[in-house]
Amino acid sequence: MNLIQRMYILDFLKTLMVLAFGIAVIFSIIGLVDKLDEFLPFNPPMKLLVSYALNTVPKYMLYLMPMAILLSSLFVFSQAIRRREIVVIKAAGGKLKSLLRPFVALGILLMFISFLLGEVIVPDTAKRLRAISNQITKKERKVTFREGTLYIRGKDGSIARIGLYLPDRDAYQAITIFRMGDKGLQTRIDADSAVWEQETWKLKNARTLSMETGKVTVVSELEYPGIESPKAFQSDVWKVEEMSVMELLRFKNRLQEAGFRNTKLSTDISSRIAYPIINLFMLLLGISLSVGGDQRTLQKVYALRIFQNTETHAGVVSAGIGLMISLAYWLGYSFFLSLGYAGSIQPVIAPWIVPIAFSGISAYLFYHIPE
Repeated sequence: MNLIQRMYILDFLKTLMVLAFGIAVIFSIIGLVDKLDEFLPFNPPMKLLVSYALNTVPKYMLYLMPMAILLSSLFVFSQAIRRREIVVIKAAGGKLKSLLRPFVALGILLMFISFLLGEVIVPDTAKRLRAISNQITKKERKVTFREGTLYIRGKDGSIARIGLYLPDRDAYQAITIFRMGDKGLQTRIDADSAVWEQETWKLKNARTLSMETGKVTVVSELEYPGIESPKAFQSDVWKVEEMSVMELLRFKNRLQEAGFRNTKLSTDISSRIAYPIINLFMLLLGISLSVGGDQRTLQKVYALRIFQNTETHAGVVSAGIGLMISLAYWLGYSFFLSLGYAGSIQPVIAPWIVPIAFSGISAYLFYHIPE
């Protein structure tokens, strides 16, 4: 039995790698083509373009893993049914549950691999993508953003630190501006908050300290034109895919301490935890549909005259079933995710509804696989 298990696991892993990596590369090329209109005016070297495309592969692999796992399991075990291998195993006294038990462990492993991919590799490659894009477009990076704290280099040479920035609300709190002179630091300005009005920044409750005289000036509102419009740097901040779950949680805690509630951020954090779990149950679902209750139906389909010419037709049927299930999953998942963003459903719960539903169906079908 161990030899048969290794054979099926090896076939599954080969199919999974071809599907996941192959489709991810195709999507990466399509994404690069979409960016060519933005990149070509700068005559970028081919090396940078290839590097840009390669760094998008992990992101697409993460998104495509559930579908690739489902298609691979359907394909491998549907082929086994067509070749009557499952019938032979059962006739020899083999138990399907024992045969398939290693795939449960494999699904758990794939679940953790997906989580690590989203937590370690994808954030790192997302940052590289930003750096490559800036290098191609010769855009000078003037902004550093980390866990809600924003550092900006102003057009007058000053350096501004925003202690807490909410991109979705254009809210700026705990502002500190350092104005430099020929002899170093010239002026320090501290403000409780800032707003962008009438094409200029207006600092609220501003305190200005002159380093030369040591004099402190306090005003309720101070206009400061030295920093560019928020539109100039908003595209460089708060990319969820560039942050780990721990970074997102620390940012969320800072917002809560400041009295802000960001439903989108809460939904994204919950989604990052819920998304990898579906990989395990997509594997169980693919196996269950192949060798479980639908086994007789599939055998009848493969017995039809149009499927007697080549084994590839079994793969076509499996792919069709997998694509329909994947589409249903994505539509449902995206729908409830949007409800979480809107606050119609609790943000912590919204990303879990469809994965839990699919997990329940998968576990039920797997448990009821006939011996």
